Amino acid sequence: MPPAPSQPPPPLSGPAIQLPSAAHHTSPCRVMASSGLWALDYEIYGDVQGVFFRKYTEDQGKKLGVVGWVKNTPYGTVTGQVQGPKEKIEIMKNWLRNVGSPMSRIDRAVFSNEREISTLEFPNFTTKY
Repeated sequence: MPPAPSQPPPPLSGPAIQLPSAAHHTSPCRVMASSGLWALDYEIYGDVQGVFFRKYTEDQGKKLGVVGWVKNTPYGTVTGQVQGPKEKIEIMKNWLRNVGSPMSRIDRAVFSNEREISTLEFPNFTTKY
């Protein structure tokens, strides 16, 4: 067993420095300026066509102040993209996963391509046909 040190190390002095968490970086070696804007693609599975899911999704997007689009697919799902501040994107994800339109049944929500963006790519939230 090595001998115990004779004195404890001196306490740290100076102001405390808070570093941003690693979760906000794309790599541990690079710090980027954040725009705070995020984009997210989604596809919703279940009984989501013919139940006003697109209308309610567009309304929810406008209510939250996010931009993007929603459309039906030939496979019976609803797909789209949403862009905006991270906290509003999280609210929209929760809504898409758990709420939808009153007559819908959401079996599964798949989110992909989540990424930070420098500017919004759409002027508002719309339904595509």
